[in-house]
Amino acid sequence: MPLNPILRQMFQAIPRLTPDVTPQRFREEFNSAALLTAKAANEPVHSVEDVAIPGRGGPIRARVYRPGAGDRLPVVVYYHGGGFVVGSIETHDHVCRRIARLSGAVVVSVDYRLAPEHKFPAAVEDAYDAAKWVADNRQRLGVGDGIAVAGDSAGGNLAAAVALMARDRGEDFVKYQVLVYPVVVQTAMPTPSRLEYSTPEYPILTAQLMAWFAAQYFSRPEDALSPYASPLLAEPQGLPPALVITAEYDPLRDEGEMYAAHLRQHGVEAVATRYIGVTHGFINLYPVLEEGKMAISQIAAAITQKLAEK
Repeated sequence: MPLNPILRQMFQAIPRLTPDVTPQRFREEFNSAALLTAKAANEPVHSVEDVAIPGRGGPIRARVYRPGAGDRLPVVVYYHGGGFVVGSIETHDHVCRRIARLSGAVVVSVDYRLAPEHKFPAAVEDAYDAAKWVADNRQRLGVGDGIAVAGDSAGGNLAAAVALMARDRGEDFVKYQVLVYPVVVQTAMPTPSRLEYSTPEYPILTAQLMAWFAAQYFSRPEDALSPYASPLLAEPQGLPPALVITAEYDPLRDEGEMYAAHLRQHGVEAVATRYIGVTHGFINLYPVLEEGKMAISQIAAAITQKLAEK
């Protein structure tokens, strides 16, 4: 299907990576552009509270969205995207509000530590510590036993890593995982989608930008071989069910769909849905992009159904 013309037009406003840009400057430019979309949304929820979660690397800032009053609500721990370098709970505020409103679940959005100031596995540690805190504080939060982890792009990577880490530690608090165009392998993998859609013609996520993100995130190349960095390299038995959302014009499309197939081949329930005509990052653009609304509606419905089963 042809690329959505709204996305083609928005390519003009995307911050470009230049040889002299610093991570801090690129972060400022990216976050500034992303906040324009976030602020354009109107997603009222019952309450919003900023909290500090104890973590092994220090306090983790998080934002709790409640869709209504009541106890034992479902709960989703959400990790924003941004290549482990950019993004924040502010850039994804509208996404989390909409998930909470449509799913009826409490959403806890996590502001994990970013690279290059904090290298791998700092983001994974924060992601796990935040989810474990939610599990240990169900009564305080007014949520039930079932916890979903969710995230987009780098956040999808973290959600998958948290599910793996919880399993490896003998924990069973993660009942569902929602992975939106996730990064699931950080080694060189020349998939058709990477070869076709990581060019400057599609500037949202180029090969140059992916390599730059990896250089900021990892201290050494072998870190990328960790299953908590590349979940596709992990043994998936015993993981919770998953929903994987991919985009047609996304270099990460094929690996996300491969991860869903990898889960299914090892007995894990996994559904993969490809949204056509759109690129990486499309759910953030739901205020102007119908496919973004559809994807978040699918995510919310799946969360409602799966956590009700637990």
